[in-house]
Amino acid sequence: MLGVPSESERNERSAVLLSLMASLLFGSQYVVIKLGIGGLNPLFFGALTTAIGGLVALAYVLWKRCFSLRIFLRWEVWAAAVTTSAMIAFQYIGITMTTASVGGLIVGSNIIFVAPISAIVAKERLGWNRAVGVAIGLVGIFTISTGWDISSLTSGEMVGNVLLLGASLCIALSYPINRFATRRMGFEEWVTGFHLLAPLIMLPLAMADGIGTGSWESIPAVLFVGALCTSVPTLLWAKGLKSLTFVTSATILLSESVFAVVLGVAILGEPLTPLTVAGAAMVFAAIFLASYKKKNGKGNEH
Repeated sequence: MLGVPSESERNERSAVLLSLMASLLFGSQYVVIKLGIGGLNPLFFGALTTAIGGLVALAYVLWKRCFSLRIFLRWEVWAAAVTTSAMIAFQYIGITMTTASVGGLIVGSNIIFVAPISAIVAKERLGWNRAVGVAIGLVGIFTISTGWDISSLTSGEMVGNVLLLGASLCIALSYPINRFATRRMGFEEWVTGFHLLAPLIMLPLAMADGIGTGSWESIPAVLFVGALCTSVPTLLWAKGLKSLTFVTSATILLSESVFAVVLGVAILGEPLTPLTVAGAAMVFAAIFLASYKKKNGKGNEH
């Protein structure tokens, strides 16, 4: 007879579910952005969506009565706002220059960066399997981005892929920032704080470059991404991370890539070349190696 799960096991299962829900919401944004951004400046699009996400999170924390203006004195909130602004800028600009499916695969590969960062910041042992996983993952990303066509290194699509890789790195950096932040404040306050600050960083940059040629067709995309793909999944992810290691959480968020690929192919009709599939397989193998945990408890995660 199976024993009754312990409280820690129940917490971990709930965290896995929350992380999975977050990844599905994150994954849906790639297709919506491709369909709805139109002629809008991606930075302006990002400022609008982040502002909406901040208002959604603010309504939530006010309802729960767990918000204090003192959080804006914490460096973690400002660090997260800067990191988020950079991530959104890289991701939104990059996705306009490449496909949604490739974008999802590259951004979803952030565990390749999470593994070494967790070893440095959280003292999680890297180990040979994570080191090999990082190496394989980098080869996989190069395969997805270039198809081993050297001439593609100077193409606009390659520039977009590099920007998306920058977004992936920003996401990886958010893991330790979240861990530091939630030692001093609730995860709800942290998420609300940096989502309210990020538009203040992005909007001046967007205005300096022009907001672009907007249309009414962009409004549903702004509302969808802002309400469902910014603070809401971040709240779910941050809560789940309290019961998971950095690498385990990042591994679960791999389904963001899967969801983005499925939607990109099904809705946008994007092609999947054999080399893209091979690169994705290498990324998935890298993630398995980076997150593998021995059953005897002597694996890499602590």
